Amino acid sequence: MVVRVLALVGDCYGGRGGIARYNRDLFEALTVSGAEILVLPRLGDANGLALPPGIRQQPAIPGRLKFSLAALWTAWRARPVDVVFCGHAYMAPLAWLLARLFGAHYWLQAHGADIWRDRPDSERRAIEAADQVTTVSRATRRILLGRTNLAPERVRVLPNTVGDQFVPGPRSEALRARLGLGEGPILLTVGRLASGERYKGHEQIFAALPVLRAIFPRLVHVVAGDGDDRARLEARAAELAPAPGAVRFLGFVPDEELPQLYRLADLFVMPSSEEGFGIVYLEAAACGLRVVGGAGGGGGDAIPDARVGLIVDPLDQAALIDAIRRSLGQGRVDPAAIEPYRRPHFAAAGRLLLARVRGRPCRKRGEP
Repeated sequence: MVVRVLALVGDCYGGRGGIARYNRDLFEALTVSGAEILVLPRLGDANGLALPPGIRQQPAIPGRLKFSLAALWTAWRARPVDVVFCGHAYMAPLAWLLARLFGAHYWLQAHGADIWRDRPDSERRAIEAADQVTTVSRATRRILLGRTNLAPERVRVLPNTVGDQFVPGPRSEALRARLGLGEGPILLTVGRLASGERYKGHEQIFAALPVLRAIFPRLVHVVAGDGDDRARLEARAAELAPAPGAVRFLGFVPDEELPQLYRLADLFVMPSSEEGFGIVYLEAAACGLRVVGGAGGGGGDAIPDARVGLIVDPLDQAALIDAIRRSLGQGRVDPAAIEPYRRPHFAAAGRLLLARVRGRPCRKRGEP
């Protein structure tokens, strides 16, 4: 039987970043079990993209009021709707309304900062009204349960998955030469350079470079990613690590080029304090690269043990330097450590969750 899903998301196809990728991975997993997904995004342009069978995406609609009106109209035209999927807490009141108007089940997805910070009462009540909530990490689940009146059995963890292209392979010396990176070692950080995401820890790494380069004179920190904070970070890198060639900013690197970059590096470092999960930790480890991540948030789910890497206090500069020093030269990651995050496991879990939410009676207002 076909299950019709209306998905309200920030972005999906045509969007960048971990949440857009998570949405794509989840929706493609659900179509395998016969679901039809109609995606209504706030951002992103899927025009010209060949979407997988069973998935349609409407043009992006910025602006909360316009988006809400479009969602109501889209749900009316697409009825019957079996499941309303909500990809962000700020859309929860709208998702709740649509689910009740059209007699659909309501599935909310939580990633990290969208849940960790206090939400308005209207959003909190709408979160609590969800038939099912999934989180990307145990940390997000724990925080969510502490902030809301949700029954624990209605909140499940569905961690990120890592793409099939992220596998171990030889280092590309041609890429090293093209980027002019020299002998290394190479520290790599991948992530948006956004003013709202300064918790990723770029500046802590810049500050550690003078000490690290005294031990590893040719060490270079490669920063992949772009955003509105790039100019400020470049200035901070010049201030904190002024040696020529100490930091290289590559700008945005397309997904298809990331595996070679991961394989080229000697260590992935991102001492983030608020990461919802940290898909880049998984991508790096899946390519064989050891990682150093930050304590706080959901990074502990992406770096489960020492086979993958180390977790440090982002504010402890000595600990960060020591973790980088000890990790360099320790060899590559055992691929078995990443196997639970591969697509077959994610897809099977996603399909079970769809069946689970469909099997629950739709909740009414005021029910626990």
